[in-house]
Amino acid sequence: MAFNSINRTDVPMIEICDLEKRFGHLQVLNKINLKVNPKEVLVIIGPSGSGKSTLLRCINHLEEPTGGKIFFEGTLINDSKKNHKAFERHINQIRCRLGMVFQQFNLFPHMTVLENVMEAPVHVLKQNKSEVRDRAIALLDKVGLMDKTGAYPGMLSGGQQQRVAIARALAMEPKAMLFDEVTSALDPELVGDVLRVMEDLARDGMTMLVVTHEMGFAEKVGDRVIFMADGVVVEDAPPHEIFASPKEKRTKLFLAEVLK
Repeated sequence: MAFNSINRTDVPMIEICDLEKRFGHLQVLNKINLKVNPKEVLVIIGPSGSGKSTLLRCINHLEEPTGGKIFFEGTLINDSKKNHKAFERHINQIRCRLGMVFQQFNLFPHMTVLENVMEAPVHVLKQNKSEVRDRAIALLDKVGLMDKTGAYPGMLSGGQQQRVAIARALAMEPKAMLFDEVTSALDPELVGDVLRVMEDLARDGMTMLVVTHEMGFAEKVGDRVIFMADGVVVEDAPPHEIFASPKEKRTKLFLAEVLK
């Protein structure tokens, strides 16, 4: 179910061309080509070790690609021609516009929930503290945690901490969000609250790349689903096609296993 009209004549929000990543002799990504349009929700599924998380980490340059090109809003991210300092500044600017939420929450344990959400806009973007505070409170309300502003991470459930992590990423006012298996470390009863926040973001028009094992979410919220295996994109189709009538044998085998 697509929540928004995607303008496919625009420059892609994210474009990946012949992306490769190797760790020594291990080829983790092999000639990945993808385009993600503004407001599009791309869900990435596949078995463990297929390269899904590495793909997201390369997009955000937490892993340096071995080859290929990554464009964000038409700008080349991995421009190796820049000198080291210029390249670091360039990557940090990109990360401010390309939020990422991980499986682990990575909150600052000595800071309150509100302070966690405010930290980067105040100290990285140098924004007005009062304005950041107002926006942070609004974001915590959006993720259903208005009553936890003064709490510390250790006082929260895993699902609550993950929603704080999402609010923290949104506080940077990103143009797109990367979600890397954000529910996989949660107890089953806590997963729904996090997925509902992500569904709301999709409804609001946030461009999203989501690595997940939650097939119900993929089918309901994704505009497209890609199935990855062995470092390549095996199949790329709308959710109803992937789940009702996958074309590739490898996709059929994977879905038969995870949906049984």
